[in-house]
Amino acid sequence: MTRHIASVLVAFLLAAPAAPYAQTQMSDNVVVLEHADSLLGKVIEGENVRELIGNVRFRQGTVAVTCDRAMQYLRSNRASLDGNVSVRDDTLTMRGKRGMYYGAERAAEAFESVRLDDGTTVLTAGYGKYYVAEKRAYFRDTVTVRDSVSTLTCRELTYSRDQKRSVADGDVRIRSSQENLTIFGQHLEDDKKSGFSRMTIRPRVEQIDTSTVGRTDTMVVLSRIMELHQDTVRRMIAIDSVRMWRSELAATSGLAFFYTNLDSIILRIDPVVWYEDDQVSGDSIFIKLKERRPQTVYVRGSAFAISISDTLHPSRFNQMTGETITMRFAENKIQRIEVDQTATSLYYLYETVEDSTGKRLEPNGVNKTTGDHVIVEFVDGKSNKIRVIGGVEGQYFPENLADGREAEYSLGGFNWREDRPGAWRRAVPAGRSSPTQTLEKRTSHE
Repeated sequence: MTRHIASVLVAFLLAAPAAPYAQTQMSDNVVVLEHADSLLGKVIEGENVRELIGNVRFRQGTVAVTCDRAMQYLRSNRASLDGNVSVRDDTLTMRGKRGMYYGAERAAEAFESVRLDDGTTVLTAGYGKYYVAEKRAYFRDTVTVRDSVSTLTCRELTYSRDQKRSVADGDVRIRSSQENLTIFGQHLEDDKKSGFSRMTIRPRVEQIDTSTVGRTDTMVVLSRIMELHQDTVRRMIAIDSVRMWRSELAATSGLAFFYTNLDSIILRIDPVVWYEDDQVSGDSIFIKLKERRPQTVYVRGSAFAISISDTLHPSRFNQMTGETITMRFAENKIQRIEVDQTATSLYYLYETVEDSTGKRLEPNGVNKTTGDHVIVEFVDGKSNKIRVIGGVEGQYFPENLADGREAEYSLGGFNWREDRPGAWRRAVPAGRSSPTQTLEKRTSHE
């Protein structure tokens, strides 16, 4: 009798998959066992359980699950999975060393060395859960996502397969090998359908430039929000409290647009740009780059340029203002500054004095000039000549009037900023100065 009951039970357990298999056409809630090398029926805490061993394979709707060993709990419609766990839904496959499958919830969990592959992207993590009906996945514990152009790491990530939308949290880092660029933050929202990403909570961008001979240069950008748009024109937008720097160049603004393919930057909302000893500000600033180095800087609206007149006279600043300012660079040094529309320049003058100690430059007053167009030319990065064209008016104040009263001569709107981002400091030998030595006035256009 005992042998008969056991044989009937085994026959029932082995035949059980046949009945629900016919029902899969009507319901995706049925989990169908397709294969196992061996099956053992048992009862655990009042629930019938099938222990499946060897090449286990079962299916629910479009989802196929395989593993080396499984415990299938029939009443609660769940199964614990062990050994080479694989959950496949169309082109998406999630793997792990161990896992769980919940038939009623239509969800699969994977533990240890989790790997998800959808054909174009590979994700690894310590834990993962895939919700079949919602086509949504959640991962945590050292999450890494790789595709053909970038690598993302974070603490946890949620991915919507239909919407192609990801949300990453905790120590988020995106590395782009093509542009040698890395974006850091604590919260990322990425929408691949629209080509839009947003990084928040202390976002930071670092781009390493190895093209400079003999050194590695890094551009750093900080703001409250970073957005990446990959539609018709690829661009990164930094929003609120923007601070950026690299070697001699630095800037702050309320809004910044970085066009990586066009090699250009647009700064808006109280922008200020520093290049070596020069500071420029205005309503908006456009920076054209060449091989990631400044080529031209266009300042529009209330344009103001300031430079250190002489390192031995820290209260003296050469100044220029107008409606527009254009700065041109060559061989990584400033070559020319042009000021247009109500152009005004204020420059401190110096003369060469020679005595028993040698030659030195002594201050020789200040010159203020207005005109239609002002051009400042530079030699080896130092201002060398000023030309004022059209409607020229000028005033000269001798040294005895200028000494100690420099602030009184500053142009309206003068604001030398001490909050320059980065750690750039110019190495200046003792006694070195960079004054304007020649003033040439012209009343006609060239």
